[in-house]
Amino acid sequence: MLTSGSGQTSIAMDVGKRISVRRKRYQRGSVKPRKRDNKLYWYAQWREEGKPRCKELGLCSRVPRFEAEALLQEILKPINEGIARREKVTATFEAFVQTIYLPVFERKWKWSTAQNEGHRLKHHLIPAFGEKLMRDIKREELQRFLDQLAEDRSRSLLDHLRFRLRSIFKFAVSEGVVDRNPADALHTPRHCKESGEKRFLQPEDFARMLSALSLREQVIVRLATLSGMRPGEILALKLRDFRGAQLIVERRLYRFNLDVPKNTRSKRKVALSSGTKEMLEAWIEQALISEPEQWLFPSERFTPLTRDNLWRRILQPKLAVVGLEWANFQVMRRTYATWSRDIGVDAHTRSAQMGNTVNVNENEYAVATFEQKLAAVEKLETAVIQ
Repeated sequence: MLTSGSGQTSIAMDVGKRISVRRKRYQRGSVKPRKRDNKLYWYAQWREEGKPRCKELGLCSRVPRFEAEALLQEILKPINEGIARREKVTATFEAFVQTIYLPVFERKWKWSTAQNEGHRLKHHLIPAFGEKLMRDIKREELQRFLDQLAEDRSRSLLDHLRFRLRSIFKFAVSEGVVDRNPADALHTPRHCKESGEKRFLQPEDFARMLSALSLREQVIVRLATLSGMRPGEILALKLRDFRGAQLIVERRLYRFNLDVPKNTRSKRKVALSSGTKEMLEAWIEQALISEPEQWLFPSERFTPLTRDNLWRRILQPKLAVVGLEWANFQVMRRTYATWSRDIGVDAHTRSAQMGNTVNVNENEYAVATFEQKLAAVEKLETAVIQ
């Protein structure tokens, strides 16, 4: 640790950067009598964020000195405790992200989120802004970065990058690194590459899908399509999680990593239809699964199947034969949300079954069909025009 003559301390960081921190000093302040309008007042003085501050504390004839000094200490208390005063930190974008932002946010991210966000930071944001000082990055520069990416990148990626930039600079404001959030007004460019159509299965597609699969894959597909489960939740199930008409979701598998659900919505009881329950029981009997800690869908080595292995080696080749190679796990989960809404299942029940919020369920998964929209306008016309 090195101290410069300007009263600042330079701290060497793991990423080879240096962050300059203004040294904290304990504030005592001063209280002196001062005449105004031929009367003596207690006049308090102190410094805050390097700037002089002052305040009159009352008439000397009415307020004893010890009370005036106590009032000053109340003013200085949050400053001395570091609550009202933020340290001014000078850091590059990369140094701030690596040494301040990530250590805080990785503690609350689920493992899969940390992997995906780390990839976006490493391959997009740090190369673009890593060497720049946080306080020197302007809104125009951030928006220009998004505009350039929009030439050949999807809206989904741009939305994620915009959200992450807002989060980074919002946290930087709270840490006193910058005075304002230059990412707050960013927008996703209109000319970005649009994501593909949000497809979902039709009942006849689902029948063809089941006909192309063996018993084990049929059960997995049913859990994803008729019960709305995530693939990582399905593949992390053990026999003890199967309890009659329900499955207990308390872990999930993501890229060989077993993880706990992110929140209480994800850790839940999933309801099973009678048909799915019977098929699951048949699979357990066929696979000779009898111990509570055995995986419901083990690999050849009796470890959990991974999502990518299951999809690329088993499901996709079989589904390609019947023209359904596009019906991945995202499509299956979207199908559950869409079908459930079609038959009148309320949003709260759907979101509780799927383990997400109502907002996500409505905006990201459930798709309004043309038939629903047509019925809606016909209903409106009937109600308005008598």
